[in-house]
Amino acid sequence: MVCILNLKLNKIVAIVVKAIDNQVGNCLRYNLHCLDPPCITSGQLDSYGLKNYSAKASFWRAIDSVASRYNGIAIFRGRFGVFKLLLIHNIEEVYRIENTTVYVDPLDCEYLNCTAIPKTHSLRIYIEGSYSNRVIFRMNIVTLLKLAITENPYFKDCLERFAEKPFSEENILHIASCSLGVLSKHRSIYDILFNRYPRNIAEALRHIPILRSIVKTSEEKTT
Repeated sequence: MVCILNLKLNKIVAIVVKAIDNQVGNCLRYNLHCLDPPCITSGQLDSYGLKNYSAKASFWRAIDSVASRYNGIAIFRGRFGVFKLLLIHNIEEVYRIENTTVYVDPLDCEYLNCTAIPKTHSLRIYIEGSYSNRVIFRMNIVTLLKLAITENPYFKDCLERFAEKPFSEENILHIASCSLGVLSKHRSIYDILFNRYPRNIAEALRHIPILRSIVKTSEEKTT
């Protein structure tokens, strides 16, 4: 396992990754639009062992710490620009399907019975693509993963495996390989991202600064 954060933040990130996996599962299970759902809210923290006010407050402080350090970090440098990770922590009114702990986009409440919960902490994560300082793409990560699984059902297993141990180098490389497989089915997107088709995951890693640094760290430890 490669440590890229301290133990406390490792736990926080692991919770967020698991929550994203669960939210994607909810989108598919309930056949939701999921255009812009939260990744996690205060009301869901009980499910991850954070049951009292102090633990929940500590979680959101840690989220702010992660966001201040990593918000806007480049996750992919391609042929026509860079893709970044955006982390948005808000206190806002959120919507939950009645009698569940499933939090949804307001659009889904147009045909579902929802309960509005005011002044709740929420975290949304976006993938944003930019070229020459102009934003050309932004999508909620839950939405993006739901679309990936809808088109490529095998990606569900890739995501679930990654969510179980998100700091395992093996799982990181596995989901990267799965993602490359999804992209390979879309020639137009491939042409935008790569000058030429990566022959393997090692070549693809050249475009992914975060994963490249993790693999490099791991190799240095084994030499």
